[in-house]
This record gives sequence, C-alpha cells and structure tokens, in this order.
Amino acid sequence: MLSTSVQGSHDRRDSDPWSIVSLAFFLRYPNPYAAHVLSCDVISRTHTPQGTLLTTRLILKKGSLPKWAPKGIINRVESWILEESEVDPVGRVVRCKTMNLDHVKVMRVEEITTLRQAEDGWVSLEVYYPDP
Repeated sequence: MLSTSVQGSHDRRDSDPWSIVSLAFFLRYPNPYAAHVLSCDVISRTHTPQGTLLTTRLILKKGSLPKWAPKGIINRVESWILEESEVDPVGRVVRCKTMNLDHVKVMRVEEITTLRQAEDGWVSLEVYYPDP
C-alpha cells in the first residue's frame, strides 16, 4: 500500500456563525462547482437519544491520482467514498469521517473533520489525517 505525505492535521478558523459554516459543510456535495463529484446519496440518517444527528453518505468521485503515485497502478479514475457524520446542534459541533471504499490495497485515504464553535464565536475547522 502506498503511504502519503499528507499526514497529521491542520486548523482553520472562520468568523461566520456556526449554523452557516456547518450548513455549508453539508452542501458542498453535490453542487455545480464540484464537477469531480458524480453522485452523493444519503444511506442513513437518524437522531440519537442525546439529540445528535447521524448521517451516512455514499459519494462517487472522479479524478486523477496524485503525481507521486506510480503510473498504471489504478485503471479507474472513479472512487467510492463513505462519509459518516454526527451533528450536535446544542454543543455546536460537527464531526465527519470520510474514507475510500475501493483501491484500499493500493491506497487508503481517511480524513476526520471537526467543526466546533469556540467561546469567542469563531468556528474552528480541524482536519486530521490518521497514519495508515
């Protein structure tokens, strides 16, 4: 399996309200400006007893391999992505984990994103890429 140089994490802060930032996060697919996303389907959506919303989406993306990947390793330029998210509207937190479902013997990509409203009103976006 290939290992990527994109490991670790990065943070970003946004001055827009949590409700706007969290809504924009979920409206990113599908949209006409994300032509690399071929389909995005909700597989399940449930409320928990704690008041959070759990959603599982299946996303089909197309694109090219990273430049560092050996040529001919993967023939298809499409990949299925599983997205599992939890929205806590009271605590103003969105947690989302995405991972590829195919090509995993060659390359496994996993991303964990957290949107959280800070005490100062800003929204913190943390993205973490676990080690393979």
